[in-house]
Amino acid sequence: MRTTCILLFSLLGACVSKNKLPDPSAEMTPPHWEFQTEYDADRNITFWINSFQADGLSDAALKAWKNNPDILSMAETVLASGEDAVILGANILPMAQANVSGSRSKRNLIGFNLPGEETSFTTNSFSSGVNVSWEIDLWGKLSNLRNSAEKSFEGTKADYEAARLSLAGQVAKAWFGIAESSAQLSILRKTTETYSKNQSLINNRFEKGLSNALETSLANSILANAQANFSEGRRIHQMNLRSLAILMGQYPSTEYETNMSGEIPQLTLPPPPPTPAELLSMRPDLRASRLKMKASGLKLRASEKNLFPSFSIVGGPGSRAAEFNDILDERFQTWDLSGSITQPIFQGGRLKAQTRKAKALRKAALEHYKGSILNAFAEVENALSAEALLTEEEASLQLAVKASASAARISWERYQRGVENIFNALESQNRAFGAESRLLSVRRKRIHNRIDLYLAIGLPALPYQR
Repeated sequence: MRTTCILLFSLLGACVSKNKLPDPSAEMTPPHWEFQTEYDADRNITFWINSFQADGLSDAALKAWKNNPDILSMAETVLASGEDAVILGANILPMAQANVSGSRSKRNLIGFNLPGEETSFTTNSFSSGVNVSWEIDLWGKLSNLRNSAEKSFEGTKADYEAARLSLAGQVAKAWFGIAESSAQLSILRKTTETYSKNQSLINNRFEKGLSNALETSLANSILANAQANFSEGRRIHQMNLRSLAILMGQYPSTEYETNMSGEIPQLTLPPPPPTPAELLSMRPDLRASRLKMKASGLKLRASEKNLFPSFSIVGGPGSRAAEFNDILDERFQTWDLSGSITQPIFQGGRLKAQTRKAKALRKAALEHYKGSILNAFAEVENALSAEALLTEEEASLQLAVKASASAARISWERYQRGVENIFNALESQNRAFGAESRLLSVRRKRIHNRIDLYLAIGLPALPYQR
């Protein structure tokens, strides 16, 4: 009998999938990044928000972590996932529950009635006890489910960490977007004031017969366009302020503007990025995807073990008496113990369908992990290449701003002396203001790209705070 049981268990165990889910990260990870950029070898950053040295930005990110509804909702989801692990883990342990019950019944005596005797009788029955039930986890199915839930819980926590990191990036981008739109407003205000002075000068020249109606109309048109652009800039700036307020879980108001410095920081070379292999452990979203892949493998093993027999033990101490006061008397104490073996025979294909579903979900988790790795590598490569190109673009625009400002000044002076036509003078001014505006935009894009780089390598934004 013992030999038969050993052979049976060996055959059943052989039916369980022994192959582990392959980890594709090793063969997908290159030794180094394809795009090699300049970096500051002596510079090391622990928390990237502090590297911008922007007063108030850290407080804004902390407020977002504390008040943003989406991140708070995700935090509760993490807690719920942890309770799932506790619930499934409890199935491995014996379960016990106490009960007290009572009943009263009446029976009629039919065919046995005696003269002067009762034709029915009434009985009472009271019982109490502790019922203990335990499914023996012989095959490890319950352990697989518990471990799968724990992996899913760890994966959900990693997703939450990734969401917090992403939210910090959104706050930082909104912060510097406001700084740029504020600086753009200054340029638009200066542009409007310049064109207003031009209009007054040209109108005076027209009244003195020194200019024609075409020049007057052109000056009026350019001033009206500048005023329209200034209104558009104010609208964009207010939208940026409201976007930041929403990220911090506040009413979408523009009052937060009073706490903004309005400055765009000058960037230096970035710190050296981690290697592709190091990236896999630094990014929380990759860690989450890897944990969920492992959880799906454990679920598959559990579903395969549903085809095996299950072993249960039920029983416990108790008491039974005709009077309620007697159920605590030792003379009426009872106990019972029973065991059972259940083997699925016919389930209409349900168990095998569950196994096929688990296999498909495991393969889906594997492919999702591979896709996450490729996307992570692409984000780093894009950020590294954009870092170099935006740096070059900023340097060129700095030269363009100086040259166009000088050209605008010279052209306007020549117009006033009558050796330059109004069209060239106004076009030179327009190019100068456009170059200054574009330089601000590129500086903001470079900061946003630096934030993208920090997010792509999984660098923490700030010390973790609950």
